[in-house]
Amino acid sequence: MTNQNSDFDSIIAQSPKMKKVVEQTKKFAMLDAPLLIQGETGTGKDIFAKACHQFSFRRDHKFVAVNCSGLPEDEAESEMFGYHRVGSESIGFFEYANGGTVLLDNVSDLSLEMQAKLLRFLNDGVFRRVGEDQEIQVDVRVICTSQTPLNQLVEEGKVREDLYHRLNVLSITLPPLRERKEDFIPLVAYFIAQISLQLGIVPPVYTDKFIHHLQHYYWAGNLRELYNVLYRACTLSNGTLQVEELDLPQDESTFLSLGSTENMSLDEMVSHFEAALLREFYAEYPSTRKLAQRLGVSHTAIANKLRQYEINKE
Repeated sequence: MTNQNSDFDSIIAQSPKMKKVVEQTKKFAMLDAPLLIQGETGTGKDIFAKACHQFSFRRDHKFVAVNCSGLPEDEAESEMFGYHRVGSESIGFFEYANGGTVLLDNVSDLSLEMQAKLLRFLNDGVFRRVGEDQEIQVDVRVICTSQTPLNQLVEEGKVREDLYHRLNVLSITLPPLRERKEDFIPLVAYFIAQISLQLGIVPPVYTDKFIHHLQHYYWAGNLRELYNVLYRACTLSNGTLQVEELDLPQDESTFLSLGSTENMSLDEMVSHFEAALLREFYAEYPSTRKLAQRLGVSHTAIANKLRQYEINKE
């Protein structure tokens, strides 16, 4: 993980999956086409988006991050493209960021109508302010993020298929923390240094057993959850970090800690629990057909779910 003002060189990536993603993203950063960054909550999608901006020729221009979940549906178009009314007018964030980069966080939370307007802008770079007929053209790199794979949201009718195909040209998926075991040692050292500085304490020491325990936890909240757990442990520490101070659920494959749910939506928590249940049942019913029969759903649905959550036979 990295701080807000850092670049790719400060992203901890010793695991093969992270190394590959960083190298791929560096290549994408230099292009103008829309970029799609997917990954679970807390995996650092916003950090990668910011790093892309800093790595590109647009680094001296604005970087505007927009949380699509927080855009009121009746104001989304005005916020995005601006408006002109009698006696007042305002520019939208695309116009404001001209020459720079716009990050659309949780792009799937835009209404289908707004997705259509976004698609038109992505295709030709022009838009109209609300209340105006004049077309405005701007030069903006658009980066979109999604916690749920967009192809799944297309099947659910929540994302336009044409927008998905437009965004899926340049796309990366950030690996979850549980698939980055080689990164735990430098990540823990980095977080503890940060936390100790913030708390004004001498950085506590810890053992290999402590790291091993962290490596074998599920981490539904990924980097964000790891930071929160370490913060709590550091506040309780008498100089040495103990496994008992982590306060992690005993059955970490199923239960969510408070730290992991802090910034998770209901859909994300349901997805985590669904994945945990599928892992348990798949161990007991080790074929997709048996599993589908046990859970009362179609074979195709189960196959799609196992693929979505990357659940394989042990």
